[in-house]
Amino acid sequence: MSKDFDKLMESANEAFQNEDLAQAETMFQAALWEAERSKDPLTVANCLDRLAEVYFEQARYEEAEPLYKRALEVREKELNPQHEDIVQSLNNLSAVYFFQERYDKAEPICTRLTEIYEQVLGPNNPEVATSYNNLALLYAAQQKFGAAEALYKRSLELKSKAFGDDHPEVGDILHNLGNLYLQDERFEEAETMLRQALTVLENALGAEHSDLEGLILNLANVLEANGNGPEAMKMHERILSLKELQLGPTHPEVVEMITNIANGYARIQKHAEAERFYKRALAIKERAQAKKTPEGAELLSYLGKLYRDQNKLPQAESFYLEALSICEQAVGPNHRETEIRVRDLAFFYQSYNRHAKAEPCWKRIVEMREKAFGKEHPETLAAICDYGVSLIEQQKAAEAEKLYRDLLAKVTKVLGPDHSEVGLVMHFLAESLRHLKKYDEAEELYRKAIDVKTRALGPQDLSVAESLMAYSVLLESTYREDEAVHWKSCAQAIYDTQNAPSYS
Repeated sequence: MSKDFDKLMESANEAFQNEDLAQAETMFQAALWEAERSKDPLTVANCLDRLAEVYFEQARYEEAEPLYKRALEVREKELNPQHEDIVQSLNNLSAVYFFQERYDKAEPICTRLTEIYEQVLGPNNPEVATSYNNLALLYAAQQKFGAAEALYKRSLELKSKAFGDDHPEVGDILHNLGNLYLQDERFEEAETMLRQALTVLENALGAEHSDLEGLILNLANVLEANGNGPEAMKMHERILSLKELQLGPTHPEVVEMITNIANGYARIQKHAEAERFYKRALAIKERAQAKKTPEGAELLSYLGKLYRDQNKLPQAESFYLEALSICEQAVGPNHRETEIRVRDLAFFYQSYNRHAKAEPCWKRIVEMREKAFGKEHPETLAAICDYGVSLIEQQKAAEAEKLYRDLLAKVTKVLGPDHSEVGLVMHFLAESLRHLKKYDEAEELYRKAIDVKTRALGPQDLSVAESLMAYSVLLESTYREDEAVHWKSCAQAIYDTQNAPSYS
C-alpha cells in the first residue's frame, strides 16, 4: 500500500482514539477509497471494518451493517472459514443485529461462532464459554429462557473450572443467570444468584467499584419482588453512595436518586427514612438556590403527602400551600406545573372530606384549562367532571345535576357516545340524581354508565365496579335489597380480582 494510505489510516486511528468520530469517518472513507484502488481485498475488508466501527460507536447501525456484511463476504472468499478475521466479522455483524433487536438475524451468526470456537479450541476452552454466554444473552433477549439457562450454566461450569469460583468472569455469568431468573419471574432463584454474583464481584473489584451498580440495582428489584422492601431500599442507598463517589453529592442525578429513595421508603411506609431523604434533597436544592423552582415545589409536595399519610394534616397542608406558592412565583399562576400543585391541594382536601376547601381548587383548575385548551377540550371536560364531584360531596346535588347534564352533552359531542369518559359523566349525573331522590332517571343512567364503561374499559375495570357499587346503593334506597346484594357482590368480585379496596 502507498504511503498516503498509511498516513490516512494513522490519522483515522488517532482521530478514533481521541473520539473525534467525524474526522475518523472522513479519514477512513479516504483510506477505503485508496484501498479499493489498490485492489487488495483484505485491506479493503479492514477499511470497511474500521469505517463501520465509527458508525457503530454512534449507533448508526443501518450504515454499519452493509459495511460489516461486505467485509465478511470479502474475507469468506479469501480466508479459511475458521480464520480469526472471519470470527471478528461475525462478532461485529452479530453485535449490530443485537443492538437493532434483530435477534432472528443475530442468532444463526452466534450459533456459527460457537461452532467455530468449539472446533478450533475444543469444547472445554474458556473462550468457548464466552461464546456460550453471548448466545445465552441472545436467547434471553428473545425470552427463550430454557435454552439461555442451559448455556449460562455450561458457561459457568467452564469458567469456574478454568479460573476458579472467585474470578470476576464467573461473577459476570452469575449476574447474567440471576437476570435471566428475574426476567422469568423466578425471584427466589434470582436472589440466590445475584447475591452470589455480588459476593464474587465485591471480592474481585472492591465494594465501591462502579461496575457493581447494575448488579446492586437488579438485586434491589428482586428483593422488592420477594417482599423484602427494607433491604431493597438499603441496596438503593448503596447505589446512591456509588453515584456520589462518581458524580459528587450535589449532582442532579444524585438529587434525583435521593428523591427516588425517599419515594421508595414512603411506599413501604418507612416515614422517618422517607422524611430524612426528602429533606436531604430539599437541603441540596436550597444550597443551590433551587428550592424556589418547580422541582423544589415537587419535593415539598412529596413531604405534604408523607405527612398526610401520617395524619399530620396541618403540617401536610403547610407543605402543599408552600409548594403552590413557589410555583405561582416561579412559573406563573396559570402554568401547568402550578396546576399540578393546585391539584395536589385539591386531592388533599378531598381525601379528608374538606370539600368546601377543595371546591375552589377544582374550580381554578377548570379555569386554567379553559384558558390553556379551550372550553370543550377533553382535558377541560375532565376537570369539570372532578369539580362536579366536590359539589356532590357538599350536598350541592342540584348544582351538580345542572353541571353534569351540560357536561354529558359536551363530552358526547367531543368524544363520541361510546367513550369511557361518557360513562364516567353518566355515573356522576346518576349520583347527583340519586341524592335528589330522582331514582328512576338515576337508575337508567347507572345502567347506561355500566354498559358504556364495560364496553370501553372491559368488565373487570375498577370504574365498572364503582358504578355497580353505586347502583347497589340506589337499589337499597328503593327497598330492593336482593338485587342490591347481587350487584354489590359483582362489584366486590372485581375489587377482589384487581386486589383493590372496595368503597361500599
